[in-house]
Amino acid sequence: MDATAAPKPKVLIIDDDATHRRLAQVIFERNGFDVSIAHDGSEGVRQALIKPPAVVILDLMMEGLHGFEVCKMLRANSNMRHTAIIVTSGKSYKTDVDKAIQLGADAYIVKPFLPKELLEIATLYMNLRASQP
Repeated sequence: MDATAAPKPKVLIIDDDATHRRLAQVIFERNGFDVSIAHDGSEGVRQALIKPPAVVILDLMMEGLHGFEVCKMLRANSNMRHTAIIVTSGKSYKTDVDKAIQLGADAYIVKPFLPKELLEIATLYMNLRASQP
């Protein structure tokens, strides 16, 4: 391994659905990301606050800690200011999109999504967040 190579950007996937977790994992691993997985919101918050990732892919509809609550908790922590949060959901209601953005999500993607769409949006907001002071 080249010692001068830039570290892989870290993405944390928080989703209670194994199929969606695996799909997102494959998308990001194939594109050079270091991927971590959380099976629910509580685990996701814990992982993110221990080691803030460059990007969080956050499912909205989860048992226990809902995606809105997770988003709010992550944004309340100043260590997460450079982390892009991309909410994914099977629901396309404008009220859900607006609430996610209001709580600090950078983008909201409706499932099913194209792999290229998820990757491009995550990369865009990762780069925007990283360039902020």
